[in-house]
Amino acid sequence: PSPRSFRCDASTAPLDPALRPRQRSAHDIMAHSPSDATDASAASSLLDIYLALSHIGPASGPLAPLAGEEPEETPRLYIAHTATGEWRVFIRPDVAAAICHQLAALPPETLFTEHARVAALLAQGAVDANAEPGAGLWIGRTLLFPADLSPALARAPQHDILRLWPDGDHYGAPAPGAARLWSGAALREDAPPRDVFPGEQFAIAVDDLVVATCESSRESELGAEAWVRTLPAAREQGLATRVTAAWALDARHRGKIPFYSHHRANAASAGVARALGLIPFLEDVGYL
Repeated sequence: PSPRSFRCDASTAPLDPALRPRQRSAHDIMAHSPSDATDASAASSLLDIYLALSHIGPASGPLAPLAGEEPEETPRLYIAHTATGEWRVFIRPDVAAAICHQLAALPPETLFTEHARVAALLAQGAVDANAEPGAGLWIGRTLLFPADLSPALARAPQHDILRLWPDGDHYGAPAPGAARLWSGAALREDAPPRDVFPGEQFAIAVDDLVVATCESSRESELGAEAWVRTLPAAREQGLATRVTAAWALDARHRGKIPFYSHHRANAASAGVARALGLIPFLEDVGYL
């Protein structure tokens, strides 16, 4: 693939066929071990899935808000760098053409690392001329789940995993009386259609209080991204690791590739990633 994908004319940019909805299962792409994300071709396919899940509007190709998002939630400039060394750079269609071409003249490494310089350049076309350069900056990383999640699932075995209906946010609330227990036996049942976004929370309750949850923040036909939360008093006990492993296994059962993303400065999320044995996939920068 091209080392960079920079589009300054969003209205005429053709949609990369790799970003179109696909009929094949995510398992077809990950027929090898997830560790093969270090292979360039496998990583490129995974990157297309991740970008379509998180940033690339499938109807337009360039950076565009996903359904349900406000335009300001989409970065004006987004740079991804995979573990195999591939760069992808995208720009939002409403960035002024003059600024877009100045950005296009900079190498991806500069856009990725020189945050103040790039933010100042983007600020020239910002609606708020008083916006502080560097404000609204996302610096994150995304990881893949290992093939074997049984060690992570074995953490904190004294706590049952609950599967909570999508009828509200149960995090930090009393556990509902109708909560269903989840176990690996669910993975032997017939999988639902993979275009279903169930919106369920995988949770652990202590003394009838939901203290840890994992659910999908976003899903597409081929991918799902984890959203993990743990009450401060319940951290460093393996609870987040356990519920996240259950969520990832369920996503795979539904034919989707699970992704785990977090801000690079979030030490708690990085700790969960280490406990899960996650595999580095990409690092990214987004200028909001």
